[in-house]
Amino acid sequence: MTPDGAGRAAAQPAAARADELADGASSAPVRVGRIEFVNCFPLYHHFERELAARGVAATIVEGYPSALNEMLVSGAIDVALPSSIAFARDAAELTLLPQVSISSCGAVDSVQLFTRVPLKDVRRVALTEKSSTSICLLKVLCREWGLEPEFAPRRGGSLAEVLADYDGLLLIGDEALYVLRAEVYPYHYDLGAEWQKLTGLPMVFAVCAVRRAFAAARPAAAVAVGAALLASRDACAAHPAETAAAAAQRYDFSQRYLMEYFDKLKFGFTPEYRAGLEEFYRRAAAIGELARIPDVGAAAAAVPAATSAAAAAGTV
Repeated sequence: MTPDGAGRAAAQPAAARADELADGASSAPVRVGRIEFVNCFPLYHHFERELAARGVAATIVEGYPSALNEMLVSGAIDVALPSSIAFARDAAELTLLPQVSISSCGAVDSVQLFTRVPLKDVRRVALTEKSSTSICLLKVLCREWGLEPEFAPRRGGSLAEVLADYDGLLLIGDEALYVLRAEVYPYHYDLGAEWQKLTGLPMVFAVCAVRRAFAAARPAAAVAVGAALLASRDACAAHPAETAAAAAQRYDFSQRYLMEYFDKLKFGFTPEYRAGLEEFYRRAAAIGELARIPDVGAAAAAVPAATSAAAAAGTV
């Protein structure tokens, strides 16, 4: 099922888009990246309807988090929910839409370390190729657990083959939910729950980010995207059973399962989530996974400031 009849298109080349922004074209659709996992369903189910109500059109580009991270930085798309660590690594090119994140306060279910041995005996871990935040978070947690396993990218293969070669497997998204539900591994560790146990803070897995060039050229459209994402979330939260039923038609999960899963996900970006994000960045930097910690407050203020400046200049 395609929510709200939305069209899907390949991303426009970055060079063409740069010319368009330079020419001041303000009616072209915003190219919005959508993570292909079920966890984003509440943000996008009513998104295009809500965005259109704000006078803005969108072209949706679907992909895995790691692919969308690269597309956002390269200019192939304008707005996305990149992995939180990917945003930090490319903060010079990006700024935040501060209303939205994908977070959890404890267990998230869809970010799991599965192991065939107890945690203390883990020596080799295969890593998902679909995310960067989960990999960094696992390395942060391993430091705290006193573990120094060998990490290697998962190179395809069945779960049986991975089980034969590795003590553990890091999975995210729908695949993590499937493996968790099937109880393939004797041990599993929910990274959202482990982070909260360690810090007492929420874990921000993804943020909502926009290219700085796009925010400067079309600040009102950037703000509208953030508002439409939250409006979709709120409309879904007001009708949880209907939302889960709609998601179940698109993804291979039951309505009941998805109602419970969606309840664990948090999509806002309150001061508590910001504190969790800043602590994650601090710990990532401490283990060499982040060269420079971005100023989250400044990044969150950039788009509203650009909107105010554009309004004062009469260009919004």
